[in-house]
Amino acid sequence: MHTRDSVIETLKPFLIEHPQVLVAWEGGSAANDAIDAYSDLDVMIVAEEGDTDTLFAEIETCLREHFGIREAMRLPEPAWHGFAQTFYALRDTEPWFYVDLCILPPKPEDPFTASDRHGNVVIWKDTLGFIDHRPTPREIVEKRARTFYVRATQDTFVLRAEVDKALRRNRYLDAYHFMYAFIMRCLIPLMNIEHRIEKVDFGMRYAERDYAAEDSDLLLRFFAVSNLEALKNLAEEIFSRYEHLKKAQPFK
Repeated sequence: MHTRDSVIETLKPFLIEHPQVLVAWEGGSAANDAIDAYSDLDVMIVAEEGDTDTLFAEIETCLREHFGIREAMRLPEPAWHGFAQTFYALRDTEPWFYVDLCILPPKPEDPFTASDRHGNVVIWKDTLGFIDHRPTPREIVEKRARTFYVRATQDTFVLRAEVDKALRRNRYLDAYHFMYAFIMRCLIPLMNIEHRIEKVDFGMRYAERDYAAEDSDLLLRFFAVSNLEALKNLAEEIFSRYEHLKKAQPFK
């Protein structure tokens, strides 16, 4: 069975030698010193202006010849991050393994290399001096955080009202639905500002790694709720934590 390392042993020299590839690096688990048996392979490429489809096709030929491709999914473009991205599930690998491959233009808006957001990326090739590990400038961090603070606090009353109505009507599924929406849209951004302001836009990903234990525990208890009474008991604690975080932030 092919492993993550064996895929790197084939793909890395292919990209290093490819004339259209100017920069290539590994992000994700490798950049965050978090590789384990379940890690996928996150590869970022900066290519010369030209035919992205042709470069993808050549990479896919390499993967197919050496490993076989079980499935592939290319994101519709323009994607939210501004570059081309395809996921590959390979044959004869563990079912949870895939290659996440992105092709960036030479001057992307966000190169995904800032150490405070993406870790210390592992450079495979850099002919441009492109990769910059420096943290995100503070003014950009605070501007982004302020935007998320406004979003997290402007429609709170609507979601709280819907939770309250569903609980009073004894409709567990409705109450859970609206509480989940409140947590994701209102609470999580404030927790991100509190614990990892530079990653305010990361949603709940890596929360167990980055949050204080009491906030991780609060979220875990919510997702373990399985009945109306338990949800009623937890609702006020969730709302109270939200109000505390809202008052504690400087973005008013």
